[in-house]
Amino acid sequence: MKSIKKIIGQIHLWLGLISGLVVFVVSITGALYAFQEEFDNVSKPDFLYVNDFGNHQRLAPSVLLNNFKKAYPKEKVNQLRLKTIPENAAALVITQKKKVIALNPFTGKIHGERQLDRDFMTVVVQIHINLLLGHIGEEIIKWNTLIFFVMLLSGLYLWFPSKRNQLKSAFKMKWNATRKRINYDLHNVWGFYMLWILLPITLTGLFWVFDSVPEAIYKISNTKMTYNKKVNSVYQPHAKMVSVDSLLNVVSTYGNYATANIQLPKDSIGNYRFVMRYPYRWVRKQNTFTFDQYTGKLLNQDLYENFTTADKIRVSNYDIHTGRMFGFIGKILALLAGLFGASLPITGFYIWWGRRKKEKQKTKNTNHSKGVSQKIMLKIS
Repeated sequence: MKSIKKIIGQIHLWLGLISGLVVFVVSITGALYAFQEEFDNVSKPDFLYVNDFGNHQRLAPSVLLNNFKKAYPKEKVNQLRLKTIPENAAALVITQKKKVIALNPFTGKIHGERQLDRDFMTVVVQIHINLLLGHIGEEIIKWNTLIFFVMLLSGLYLWFPSKRNQLKSAFKMKWNATRKRINYDLHNVWGFYMLWILLPITLTGLFWVFDSVPEAIYKISNTKMTYNKKVNSVYQPHAKMVSVDSLLNVVSTYGNYATANIQLPKDSIGNYRFVMRYPYRWVRKQNTFTFDQYTGKLLNQDLYENFTTADKIRVSNYDIHTGRMFGFIGKILALLAGLFGASLPITGFYIWWGRRKKEKQKTKNTNHSKGVSQKIMLKIS
């Protein structure tokens, strides 16, 4: 048993030393992102909200797009975002320029422009998912997420006391102890409590970075993965694109939506993709529709009323990862988990460094004792 625990301890140690810096950065950015909505509401209210409601009739998407085209004749819109809460502005996304334009959905007036690569929270998210290193950063985050998951499980094994009489102390912090002991308890005792928040956050992270994770969930539940079905529009050289207004009318018959993210065709075989979200409490209610850009034919749909267990896990992944599923309390827990996750490499390093110094001192004392013994023996002889 001791040898197994020693091996796991070494694995835990070296994985921690290898991944510590990345864990710190990802945890801090994750903690910040838990309150992204609140931060944006405070920092850019003039961009996100409108005061002029015109005649209180929302303009059609085509009108908003035409108004944008007049102001930005050389730019191409990739996505249109609409919200039904009156105060919310409409947003047009220009992916290539990493830019978002805000429009008043009642008057069509452009009232703001945001450069995403200079936006604080957008940069925080990019650091979180790729360390601002593109594909290389994504790979680093991918494997670091797996390493952190292994460390959480190995940490739980190492936490478990080998003797029953030690179980009580494993649940308690000793605040009146030495600095080393307090540091150890912060890593070990509080590590046990925060583990139960960090585990689901890490598992949902694995869901994103490893395609095999959602595939396994669908396979285990014996259901087909249809939401990401690849379909293309049939290119028609002389045909005009279907009006986005008519397609929005079609998807609106499925219920009163809260938000609509409309992806516009990116090329001659691209599609219209409508992601419609409705008010919900726990599992996200979301319908996704894909239409041929020339005929308006429905190519694929993913309706929440048909969601399997695997589908519900998929659409809930983001809300669990950020704590939003449990409201403000969930966000607080995600914030605390992120901050604590950032502390683990620090407290872990301090534990390792202290033991390393102790081992060096022990070796030095042993060598000194051997030297003294040898001198005594020489004098006797």
